Amino acid sequence: SKGNIWYPSLNGIFSLVNSRTLKINIFTIVNKAERPGTIDFPCTALYEDGNGIFWVGTAEGFAKLTFSANDFTKPSQVKWYKINTDNKNSLSYNNVSCFLDDPHEPQKYLWICTKGGGLNRLEKNTDNFLHLTKKEGLPNDVVYGILADDKNNIWGSTNRGLFCLEKLDDAKWNIRNFTISDGLQDDEFNTNAYAKLPNGNMAFGGVNGINIFNPKEALQTGMLANVFITSLLVNNKEIITGDETGILRNSIEHTKNITLNYLQDILTIEFSSLDFSVPEQNKYRYQLEGIDKYWVESGTRHSATYLHLPAGNYTFKVQGSNSQGSWMPNIATLKIKVLPPWWLSWWAYIFYFILLAIVLRLYFKFLKNRAKLQAQLKFEHNESSRIKELDAVKTQLYTNITHEFRTPLTVILGMAKQIDNNPSLHAKKGTEMIIRNGESLLKLVNEMLDLSKLESGKMVLNLVAGDAIVFLRYIVESFHSLAENEHKQVHFLSDIDTYHTKYDAEKMRQIMTNLLSNALKCTPEKGNIYISVNEKAAHNNVKDTGLIIKIKDTGVGIPEEKIHLIFDRFYQLENSNSGTTHGTGIGLTITKELVKLMDGEITVKSPPLGANKGTEFTLDIPLQKRIDEEENLHSNDLDAFNNNGKSVNGQQQSFDIHSDELKTEGALILLVEDNTDVVAYTASCLPGYRLAVAKDGKEGFEIATEIIPDLIISDVMMPFMNGFELLKKLRSDEQTSHIPIMMLTAKTDMESKMQGIHCGADAYLEKPFNIEELQIRVEKLLELRKNLQQFYLNKAGLLNNFPATSLAENLNDDIEVLPQTEDKFVSKAREIIETRIADASFSVEDLCKAVFMSHSKLHRKLDALIGCSPNKFIRIIRLKKAKELLQQTEETISSIAFDCGFQDPGYFARVFKQEFGRTPQEWRGEVKSV
Repeated sequence: SKGNIWYPSLNGIFSLVNSRTLKINIFTIVNKAERPGTIDFPCTALYEDGNGIFWVGTAEGFAKLTFSANDFTKPSQVKWYKINTDNKNSLSYNNVSCFLDDPHEPQKYLWICTKGGGLNRLEKNTDNFLHLTKKEGLPNDVVYGILADDKNNIWGSTNRGLFCLEKLDDAKWNIRNFTISDGLQDDEFNTNAYAKLPNGNMAFGGVNGINIFNPKEALQTGMLANVFITSLLVNNKEIITGDETGILRNSIEHTKNITLNYLQDILTIEFSSLDFSVPEQNKYRYQLEGIDKYWVESGTRHSATYLHLPAGNYTFKVQGSNSQGSWMPNIATLKIKVLPPWWLSWWAYIFYFILLAIVLRLYFKFLKNRAKLQAQLKFEHNESSRIKELDAVKTQLYTNITHEFRTPLTVILGMAKQIDNNPSLHAKKGTEMIIRNGESLLKLVNEMLDLSKLESGKMVLNLVAGDAIVFLRYIVESFHSLAENEHKQVHFLSDIDTYHTKYDAEKMRQIMTNLLSNALKCTPEKGNIYISVNEKAAHNNVKDTGLIIKIKDTGVGIPEEKIHLIFDRFYQLENSNSGTTHGTGIGLTITKELVKLMDGEITVKSPPLGANKGTEFTLDIPLQKRIDEEENLHSNDLDAFNNNGKSVNGQQQSFDIHSDELKTEGALILLVEDNTDVVAYTASCLPGYRLAVAKDGKEGFEIATEIIPDLIISDVMMPFMNGFELLKKLRSDEQTSHIPIMMLTAKTDMESKMQGIHCGADAYLEKPFNIEELQIRVEKLLELRKNLQQFYLNKAGLLNNFPATSLAENLNDDIEVLPQTEDKFVSKAREIIETRIADASFSVEDLCKAVFMSHSKLHRKLDALIGCSPNKFIRIIRLKKAKELLQQTEETISSIAFDCGFQDPGYFARVFKQEFGRTPQEWRGEVKSV
């Protein structure tokens, strides 16, 4: 393009810069950039690509020369490409004969001809090479030259004729080869003897002349001949029609399917194309469906061999091409069936199945006979044991009944004789004893009659409407005094407060009394009995609704082998505490029958004996819940319960923490107590306050963090979490650490008091407590909390922001001995606000995120500590900072407003006057005048 002439020689490259003056520049391409010790290579090819880069081929690789725009006297960069055995993407052969830009993507690829390595395609950006050799279909690996035709196909000359590359995709080509049989002067061509003529024809020079041809005509498809299967070999022996194998009945060309046995496991199929113009160039590909996933390219080889084919059905397909490389449309097929050996045939499997069925039938018949014999022996053994046990039970029953009846009868008869002998001395006392023992005797008789009625089906339910939870609580609390006398504790736990339904009160009492009596008998001293009540999930079926009642004790339990006997009539388990048996042994039997009468179910479970985890009875009683909750309970069952202090000021009190009571006026007090009597009594002592109740320490902590009460009164001995644990948890939680806590307990020892005070209790009252003392303590703790609000405001430097500060003068001396953690919270919140005081977008939500609290909890926390909301607290901090700036600086009021986070100076002036009674300008003037 510059008018220069370039020519390669054995000594390098000549450049004729100006043909008139014949100024010649000579470039020698060396192996390395450094000249000492390098070797000069003769040039075999020279090519300038579309990017203006020169490519120089040698016998030892090729080089890439890059020149500056106007200086061709010396290349600015030289890069060598050679074969590298460690890199499969390098040049395949060093002897380079020709270059050509890729006709499809000249900017990206460059083709390189080698004399021994076939064709190489260089990706210019990555320096990666792609190789095309005889393996991929070239006629020879010595390539002398390549040209591109008008259709962007690449033509090349070799030692074995010409080839044409028709691109299919980026890494796949269709290669067509041409030899002397196609009209070439010879199969061998010469180096650099190639040219593309102006009319588009190609010219290649060879050892016997030159070939000039039109690429379009040369690529025209020739005849499309059919392909046939010509021969079949089994076990390396050719199969002919009608031989002893019986495989072929007709000639192989007319056979569509064959059948082989399992011994004929070496199969060779030969095939041929009917294109006889250049038969040595015919190519083939085949596939055996069921074995080959893809077509197998066999090249010019016209046979396929398969070894040890598994039993099954296969289809062999073969396709051929003509001498010009065009694949024929027709495909020759042969269906092949390979028979399995006789032991794997279908009739063999049927035989195996029948044999297995016979064996299994005989085996199961043997098992059945053996099980029948074992069952008969076991039945006889059990029957013998049952008869012995029945005799023992009868003997024990008679003994127990005799003992139970003899005792009251002895007392009755004895006292009757004493009264008869001396009426004046024994009349009153004797009569009482006779009546009491007579009632005991009547009770035993009634139990026997009840059992008889239950078994005969004559007993019916006497349903009354009422609250089953209240009635169950009454029954359990009636056992408290008995349990305390025996140094045991009874706990009633219920997930629901009320459950209005219809039930048989007498039978429910009888069931609970029997189970609780047994639990007390089996529980050692200082043991516990737990009664828990839960509501079943409601479904369409009435029996799916009701109550689940569990009675669990902490005794030694029941032996596992005797659990299934405890509901049997007259069965008695030896008392683990005394080692003896008591009663008639029909209590649990009656209990089970009564539960069954209610369509319920009773189950029992007990850990291994000696685990000291006790026994647990579970009652599943279907009771339909009633909507009309205002129906009164049966009067006979509730009189005792209503006299236990459940009412406050003559009205029934609700202790639901979500009730409307929390919305009324008065301080909010959280009462944490598991005894409902104490709850009712304490509530009656605090008529002027709002009350929320928690039945244990765990629930108390959850309620405290939810509602943030003004005062907490807690018992010490509670299930799940005792009062000391609750106290520690409340004091360690930032949300509740400020709340005054009063411990109300029967633990009066000094160690318990010291422990409560050490854990952070503000007051410690003993049970039974004095009403006036409780009221005064509550009043003073709440008053102290109000004083603490002013104290914390003063500590945080905010007290002077409020219009009325007289309460600060009345701070109690007790404040100084209280924990001072809460003023740290106020100071922390104030410091967070002061760090972002100029940020007008700083909001309550940002403050909540900074102190890790929700908006509602932060509001309750600040309200309890300093008596104001978070929004007002932020505004007070901003106004306090504004007062300091008004006093200490000469900045304008608008500037001070912006510096304190007020976007509107007018709004700042209104808020300032509302808080301090004068405008910012007036306040500054008063300060300056002073």
